[in-house]
Amino acid sequence: MLPTAQARIRACLDWTERRMHIAGPAGIGLCRRLLELDVIRRSTPRRALTVTPSGQHWFEDHLGLDAQAIAEPRP
Repeated sequence: MLPTAQARIRACLDWTERRMHIAGPAGIGLCRRLLELDVIRRSTPRRALTVTPSGQHWFEDHLGLDAQAIAEPRP
């Protein structure tokens, strides 16, 4: 089962941000679900995403990530 999961999750370089992101079905599904949960919202330009205030808590509670670090925009 693990090889199938690995085949569906792949990295892709976003040339505008020069950062890696999750590509393919896993990335699409994750993004869609986080939008449904209002953890993230679309920004302008449309490709940009922001973490909502409730999303900051979600990242802390479910993934143990520092909400303040998530919310701060990159330089």
